[in-house]
Amino acid sequence: MSTTQGKRVATGRLSRGGWISLGLASAMALAVPLFGTGIAGADKAVAHTSSSAKGTVYFMIPDTTPSRYIAQDGPDFVAAIKALAPGITVKTVNAGGNQTTQQTQGEAAIAAGAKALVVVAADPPLSGGLLAYAKKHNVPVIGYENVPEDGPMYAQVEFNPKEAGVLQGKYFSQEVTSGALGKFPVTLARIYGNDGDVYNTQMQIGQNQYIDPLVKSGKVKVVCSAYTPNWAETGAVTEMAQCLSSQNDKVRAVLSVYDGETQGAIVALGNAHLTAGSGPKDVAVFGGQNPTTIGLDYVLTGNQEDDVIKPFIYEAQAAAQLAVAAVEGKAPPAGMINAHVNAGNNNEVPTDFLNEAYVTAGPNAAAEINKYVVETKTFTWAQICVGSVTSSAGCKKYDPKG
Repeated sequence: MSTTQGKRVATGRLSRGGWISLGLASAMALAVPLFGTGIAGADKAVAHTSSSAKGTVYFMIPDTTPSRYIAQDGPDFVAAIKALAPGITVKTVNAGGNQTTQQTQGEAAIAAGAKALVVVAADPPLSGGLLAYAKKHNVPVIGYENVPEDGPMYAQVEFNPKEAGVLQGKYFSQEVTSGALGKFPVTLARIYGNDGDVYNTQMQIGQNQYIDPLVKSGKVKVVCSAYTPNWAETGAVTEMAQCLSSQNDKVRAVLSVYDGETQGAIVALGNAHLTAGSGPKDVAVFGGQNPTTIGLDYVLTGNQEDDVIKPFIYEAQAAAQLAVAAVEGKAPPAGMINAHVNAGNNNEVPTDFLNEAYVTAGPNAAAEINKYVVETKTFTWAQICVGSVTSSAGCKKYDPKG
């Protein structure tokens, strides 16, 4: 997959207990015209004008995991559509992790008169049939986060996967070269997402900008690597257990691509009576992304080294703006499009890349989680501070029930 994208400017710095934000304020300003948040940059958004568009838009989610699409993105998208175009109805369908099911759901939606489809692909490499069918019937498709491939789309919106990988790879490289992970070579297990997914592929490209030089120089030795079908945490548990067994538990670090995989790795480490953490005898677990409450808990307790933070509401609002424009028969709003991406078969797709925030474990982690997770209404402290993490300094400071 090739991309042509606008310039990105990094602000902040990478440090333990610190953070980096890649233009998140500008992403907020773009995608927050509907709801103010009180966060810097959001108040610069312009007021929106209600559309008279009518019809039904389908929000097509891939599965019950990650739960974000049911619990957050879906409701946020419905609310955004209601604010922008009260005459548009949103119907949500769940493919249950099966691309064939999603294809059938798409065809049924089009037969029922859908004006647009917003699609989180169940299996992106197999989603070209749905895109071709929608194109044949003149129904615009907006790709969302785990976007479809190999076909035409009206537009797509996603948090930039390559930049997420860059953030993870850069921080891991800093920890290696600083000596924080001990002597060279640092033995590394890599756990990827679903093989063939563009999101996973782009994240690997971003990570490898930093990992490949470490391997070449002898500072890192990759002792295991595996793809995780459907990004399932249970798969990551198995993959990490197999890696530990093959290496007689001699693994110093893990680099993943998603909170589900980091969680699976941490479970496997516990099952092997090993500790995930930053101590000299611990296994350091990197590569959190697409935050879950458990992943954030692990950052607060120091069991997970980092997390790429995505305020889901901004993506849902951006998708709503694209969907309304599509229903109106207009081109994607020019101010939203910052890239054109080859989605396969020479289909150049107008793309709205949103930027992430990045949090690392340490004394400032709770403050940054509060700023980029809680204040953006991604999760509440009550949702994050459950179980043993309630004794952490962050939960004691921020959780009202703590």
